[in-house]
Amino acid sequence: MKKFIYTKSIVLATLGVAALSSSCTKDLLSQQNDNATSTANFGSSVEQVESAVNGAFHPITGTFFWGRIVHSGAILRSDEFNVFPFGSNTAMSTFLGKPGDRWATEPWQELYKSIARCNNVINNVNKAGIDNDEVRNSLVGQAYFLRAFDYWYLVNLYGNVPLVLEVPDLNNLLVKQAEKQAVWDQIVADLAKAETMLPEKWTGANLGRPTSGAATALKGKSYLYQKKWKLAHETFIKLVGKYSLLPAAQFGDNFTETNENNAESVFELQFLGQQTFVWGSDIPGTGTMGNFHIDYAPPAKTPDKGHVVNPWLKTLFEANGDTFRRNQTLAYNYVGATGYGGTPYLTDFVEDIKIANAAGVEPIFSKKYAGMDIGVRSQVDFLGTNVGTNWRIIRYSDVLLMLAEALNEDDKTSQAGPYVDMVRQRAGSGLAALLPTVKADKVLLRNAIINERAMELAGEGHRFFDLVRWGLADKYLGASSAHGKNPKSLSGGIFKTGKDELVWIPNTEIDSNPNLKQNPGY
Repeated sequence: MKKFIYTKSIVLATLGVAALSSSCTKDLLSQQNDNATSTANFGSSVEQVESAVNGAFHPITGTFFWGRIVHSGAILRSDEFNVFPFGSNTAMSTFLGKPGDRWATEPWQELYKSIARCNNVINNVNKAGIDNDEVRNSLVGQAYFLRAFDYWYLVNLYGNVPLVLEVPDLNNLLVKQAEKQAVWDQIVADLAKAETMLPEKWTGANLGRPTSGAATALKGKSYLYQKKWKLAHETFIKLVGKYSLLPAAQFGDNFTETNENNAESVFELQFLGQQTFVWGSDIPGTGTMGNFHIDYAPPAKTPDKGHVVNPWLKTLFEANGDTFRRNQTLAYNYVGATGYGGTPYLTDFVEDIKIANAAGVEPIFSKKYAGMDIGVRSQVDFLGTNVGTNWRIIRYSDVLLMLAEALNEDDKTSQAGPYVDMVRQRAGSGLAALLPTVKADKVLLRNAIINERAMELAGEGHRFFDLVRWGLADKYLGASSAHGKNPKSLSGGIFKTGKDELVWIPNTEIDSNPNLKQNPGY
């Protein structure tokens, strides 16, 4: 399925209009877009609708959302990353941003672009156009799933956002913001439909498309974020046994081009390294490569200035005797540490270590999604254009930990602990089960789940959202960080409660739509 998203696109009216990069070549701009679909007879053929569904994914995997920009700004806000300041590029990730700075506009536009394309499929594909129920449902079900995915990130990034469920009316684009609960309700409703319409699995060229299990997992996660504990664990439990955890020796396969769409993967975004590169383009055959390499590569490798990983995570791994996950997550001077292409750490990271030491921070670097499996440093393009690593959005281990959390918070602590142990004790891990005293105490188990999520899911885009929903963002990112040192010490940025839980709504949207109100603190 690696190619299904990237070779087709459909251009429809959207709320956010993305401009083509000035770096486009004339040949690329003048090519015929054989994948565009006329709206006049839309929904009349399977191939046509499949093209539209594929086109709805393209903005999500492109450079302006998950391909890079959401990492540069929103995801790197986590206490995992101490970001070297680089002007407006790092303003959001260091809590120094303000409306007008970079990286709020692009995700907003790309998500609404995807939503508009999903709406076209949902509202216009019916039995009259595609008579085969199974085929039609598999296509429309993907649109419901993706629309829910899009709104999930909109509500967690921006808060109160417009809830658009119809094909945009070009004469009435001044939409109003919906209440957050209305957005959550729509997310759950869309996922409930997707659950019943999508197949349990795909095969062949379609492997990697969203499944009914992916819809169930995201629905459970949506309940969890709303603190609807009972609904959350009743949803997650349906997935137990339907997926499996890779053995410890293969843990790293979850973050490389090896073994993608594997038995542990519930949903992953498909990426493909490409030679044709147009920054942020929505043109078939471009984009959808792992430009996120820029944000996870070490300081001497990235064209930005990069980051170091804060020492609290290293300490947590070492306190748990956890080497199999540490070795695939962090690069620092431990026995057997390697970098790009398996090069020994002290050889590969010479310049990065100098940069960290000069800044007075410990030289600890990210491994996940830094492209280290592609080859030695010289073989990995500095922009990540040849990085085709799929991003695992939801893994089975994440589901099990969310299930444990929901059970524990619903006062079913005795039922929760075994699911944490399943994650800790994947085959060959060598890790002990949680102590019985921990599994019998709600508060102790809650803390154990927090730590387990930190070790299992570090660097995968979950931590900041977790801290916010747990009410712990100020504790770890605020003025008196429980880590002892400001996780954003390189920039001096500090999380401010009541403001930094969300990013700002883009100035371009505020200026063009008087119905939109800016988020508090901005």
